Amino acid sequence: MTVSTMRQARSTAMTRRSAILAGVGAFIAPAHAQSAAIAGPVSLIVPYPAGGPSDLTARTLHAPLGKELGMEVIIENISGASGAIAVQKVLNSPADGRLIYQGSQSELIIPPLTMPSIKYKPTDMEILHPTTITPLLLVVRNGLGVTNLQQFIDRARSAPQPLSYGSSGVGSLYHLVPEGMAKLANARFNHIPYKGALPLVQDLVGERVDFAVMALTGTVLQALNVGQYRAIANMSAYKPKEMAHLPSVSESPVFKSIDFSTNSAYFVRKGTPLAIKTRLNKALADALSTASVIQTLEGDGRRLQRGLSLAESEAFYASEIAKYENIIAQTGFKALD
Repeated sequence: MTVSTMRQARSTAMTRRSAILAGVGAFIAPAHAQSAAIAGPVSLIVPYPAGGPSDLTARTLHAPLGKELGMEVIIENISGASGAIAVQKVLNSPADGRLIYQGSQSELIIPPLTMPSIKYKPTDMEILHPTTITPLLLVVRNGLGVTNLQQFIDRARSAPQPLSYGSSGVGSLYHLVPEGMAKLANARFNHIPYKGALPLVQDLVGERVDFAVMALTGTVLQALNVGQYRAIANMSAYKPKEMAHLPSVSESPVFKSIDFSTNSAYFVRKGTPLAIKTRLNKALADALSTASVIQTLEGDGRRLQRGLSLAESEAFYASEIAKYENIIAQTGFKALD
């Protein structure tokens, strides 16, 4: 075989190899694109009844999200067992992106760390995108004689009987945060668990409980404006415009490590393909930037988290898990059933 013939044979072989690789690429590319497809409709799983603050988020976002995805988005309200029933529905379904869980630390992080009956772990769900930050406030009954944070600390340390506070239940966010504050202030508090916000508010207004940590909602803001009880501090470094006149608890040397709020986000079952999660992340980021969404949710006192990548969202969720693992260790809380 001459040199010219060898060169021609090599060229023919390379051309054949390129054609084969091109054919393989043409076969693989549609398969990769197909992996991001979702066989809609998509359901937003809300672990609370219709009409509440969590439900408002879903009903505000579902139409813009459906527009971004090009498919119908349905809302399913599945309440009960601190959100565990709704979580279990998602975990028992295929990891295909059709069921999106709307949750917070109150359903996905704290219960698995504080309740032995909860069998799932925080990492059994994977975050798509954070949605809203709802500020928390430290509120006190009017007759406590406390008008600022330093007075509260002094009263907590010197009161002959421990100050009492109400929460939505043992091991809840609203139980753990005051217990963490007690440890930092070298004080003792008397915890009174309630079944729902209404009886707690009634006892706060009726001077039967001294203080509470509450989420800032329109209802709470109205109660503060008419003087039913008093807010003395923001529980996070973020200050909503309505409460910008209040200090953050972290401004006190005693509570400098305290920075808590209620953070809502959307999740899917662990094992959902990366391409689907990336598509849903982008759709949620775009929906959260819609003018109507911003106006409705920020008008309700919340702060939107917008434009986070999937990696940034995952880092946020990891930091939230670490935060609550730390406060549980700090308070010495023991899981009970």
